[in-house]
Amino acid sequence: MDASAIIMMVLFLLVIWGGLVASIVHYAGHPDDPEEATTSPAREL
Repeated sequence: MDASAIIMMVLFLLVIWGGLVASIVHYAGHPDDPEEATTSPAREL
């Protein structure tokens, strides 16, 4: 592989894994509340 291909591969791996880590950190800080989801009435379209 060329050096540019390796750089692009590393860059996009960091973007994908960084997004995964960011979403896990966000979810850990803001967990879903199952009671809130069941007590609120459904919205009509």
